[in-house]
Amino acid sequence: MGCHKPRDTIIDPDRYARSVHASLDCNTCHADGFATFPHQAKRADAPECMTCHAGVDTPPYDFVHIQQGVQASIHAQMAGGEFACTNCHSPHYFVPATRMSDTPSAVRIANEPCLHCHAEGDASGGAGQPSVAKLATQHQWLPHWQLHLLNAPCIACHTTGDQRADAANPKLEAQRTLHVVLPKEQALRDCVGCHSKNSVLVSKLYAYLSLKEQTERGWLNAVLFNNAYLVGATRNRWLDWATVALTAATVGGVAIHAAGRWLGARLRRKS
Repeated sequence: MGCHKPRDTIIDPDRYARSVHASLDCNTCHADGFATFPHQAKRADAPECMTCHAGVDTPPYDFVHIQQGVQASIHAQMAGGEFACTNCHSPHYFVPATRMSDTPSAVRIANEPCLHCHAEGDASGGAGQPSVAKLATQHQWLPHWQLHLLNAPCIACHTTGDQRADAANPKLEAQRTLHVVLPKEQALRDCVGCHSKNSVLVSKLYAYLSLKEQTERGWLNAVLFNNAYLVGATRNRWLDWATVALTAATVGGVAIHAAGRWLGARLRRKS
């Protein structure tokens, strides 16, 4: 850090301290050829991520399925199989979903690598928001498309499969498909896919947050104050019926009261 922090190869020590690799020394990855200065190796000579992670079963991560998902994605196909983890995930600043504390942060972190390539060159959208102007043409079929792009993860619509296949282990099921990025022609265009009780958003990126909220806040508070609220995705049939019953009771009470007053007035006139 003494050399690289002020120079052209800059590592932000504060961001690195918050990353998943913060406990590792630089030489864990930058080993061969980096022991002397000037370095005999280049930054690109550092080992691939799967050099350490391949075959490692470190719950809740399933790196075997993650690697398979990347290789099946449109990214790997277009790159001739040479698509690496570091194309999307910075080894110095990567923060896993399990460390995300709220939905806006989760969405921002998830979308950073996507926008870095697909919205490169766009000026800031203001108020700390990235610009998505370059994505306008492809996404204008969405109602309020800017809000969708800035407040929903790209992978919610651009990855494959039914995320509810392994309901007993939503984290594992999410990892099996979150990296299988589809060609744009196959992206989800079904509004109900997100705005429904079995929302793909809740079972994808937000699976981590919903489980975390239930653990920290309890089930009732997680339902009432869930940061991952989606119109149409958090409906509870018992609350729906309770609302209908309360509305019916209110209307019925008013009707009975009105009928009683009318009948009472009629009886008084007759007497």
